[in-house]
Amino acid sequence: MSDPRQTSTGRQLELAKIERMGSYARGVIYHSKFGHVCPVCAGPKKTEYELCIACAGEAQQAFALRMDGVALADIVRFGHYAYKGEQMYRVMQGYKNADDPSASEYQKDIKYIAADALTVHYPCIAKIAGGMPTAWATIPSTRSSPNYGKPHILTKLVTPFMARKGIQKLQLQANAEKTHNHIDPRVFSLATESQQPDLAHVLLIEDSWTTGATVQSAAAMLRRHGAAYITVYCMSRIIDLDWIECNLGSKVAEGFRRLSYKDQCPWRLCRHPV
Repeated sequence: MSDPRQTSTGRQLELAKIERMGSYARGVIYHSKFGHVCPVCAGPKKTEYELCIACAGEAQQAFALRMDGVALADIVRFGHYAYKGEQMYRVMQGYKNADDPSASEYQKDIKYIAADALTVHYPCIAKIAGGMPTAWATIPSTRSSPNYGKPHILTKLVTPFMARKGIQKLQLQANAEKTHNHIDPRVFSLATESQQPDLAHVLLIEDSWTTGATVQSAAAMLRRHGAAYITVYCMSRIIDLDWIECNLGSKVAEGFRRLSYKDQCPWRLCRHPV
């Protein structure tokens, strides 16, 4: 155990996060030697394809809509995998459920994940994107969600971290129901448009990613408004091990199942001093 007197504040936070979540917060990988990981969303894919089914379909949609200023996010990063039926999945589902008796504890996990990416390693965004964000936003619940129209608890949890950055907070609003696996810029609008936001580099913060259509629809809307660069940070990548086993085989499922906590920067995907 490191001597706290010789350990930086950032490293102390990393170690506290490991102690709290290390047994169930699995690290995310963006490639594998067998080619079963999508480099965009870190989800499962077939070896013979470059991207997973969802990301390939969304890339095709964006290409078809390119004349309308639609493009996908430039960089996507995740905090941890959340396997359906396991603790991390319960955290992501329960932290925003006021009726869940463990909601307050789950929210502490969200704060640890946010602090790691948005405080300890926040400067690393410039290392992979070429510059720091000029604005940020969380993505509101769409009309198909039971939380539609309610204040997003994720916004409340990450605002204390982002308020210190001195960049504008964008207000996105949901306008229409989303269609599964379909990118639609009309699903969201920019409520802060009249404030002339600086959209040179927007950081979108989301709690979970299943197919990515919701996040990419928000990114597409921002592109229409002139966003030059978009970085996405999702707290979790939802994984269905049963689906993997049925569609890609037991060996691939077992490979995901064996993943453990990764003590590394969520942006640069490596260990470095903090």
